[in-house]
Amino acid sequence: MDRTDCSLLICGATFAGLGAAAAAREAGRNVVVVERSVSVGREFIEAMNPGSGWRDPATDFGQNLKRDWLRRNVMEEGGPAHLPALHPLLCHLIKQSGLQVRFLTEIVGVKGRDGQYEVMLHDASGCTPLLVREVADTTSERLTVPGRLAVPPRKRLNAYLHHPDPSGASIPAPFDERMAVVRGRFSSEVIVKVEVDPGDSWLQARQHLHQYWRARPEEWASWTIASVAGCFESDVPTGLSRLGAGWSWQPSEAFSNPLAAIDRGYDLYRKGELVHDAAKAN
Repeated sequence: MDRTDCSLLICGATFAGLGAAAAAREAGRNVVVVERSVSVGREFIEAMNPGSGWRDPATDFGQNLKRDWLRRNVMEEGGPAHLPALHPLLCHLIKQSGLQVRFLTEIVGVKGRDGQYEVMLHDASGCTPLLVREVADTTSERLTVPGRLAVPPRKRLNAYLHHPDPSGASIPAPFDERMAVVRGRFSSEVIVKVEVDPGDSWLQARQHLHQYWRARPEEWASWTIASVAGCFESDVPTGLSRLGAGWSWQPSEAFSNPLAAIDRGYDLYRKGELVHDAAKAN
């Protein structure tokens, strides 16, 4: 099998993962980002989770992103951002920063070797071992430990709602404790969040969501589901966990919003290496 070596492997083309990759790349490190899907920023964009608590970024990198998003009308000063618009902006960041992202690639094993890590990758071409000095896992599932994926204590399946008169309609109160309603960037963006069982499969969760919505009370009758999220919104550990020497797990989803996640990811690797022994989510 072919051998390819790199300095830093980042698991997940998440907001935090791409921020970390951009910082490490600026510092001259050879960085590879591994993403199992064909998408970027899924933990917020495809989960239909606009986040909350939009504070000012801590880094110049984050401040520049915020100014760009404001200029493009993707977000307001206090947030939130228009989630669908963030995908092409992340793709632009990948191109602009010269990041190497391997999509549709799974990590099937990580083992120590001579003070480094041999990461076995699997894609359409088969298996390829990658010898890396450092591993940074930014996924909610902890995909660098394929035999022991993280199971969240709580998770939600979200959906955009449609109303015939979105500008004039008032949003009724949630009708039970499993439900929350949030707004996106524009007035027509109304998102319902419904808690599902942590053990539910994707099919079970979707069925639960549609059954739940069919049984909604009369005041919600004119609100219909327009689009269902492509992945779960999960409760994940905050802060950074050490899985080994030079092997960390910091779920991007732990941060309060997409801008906080990408800013914090950049901040952690702004000197080309992990500069904090512990990190707390914003």
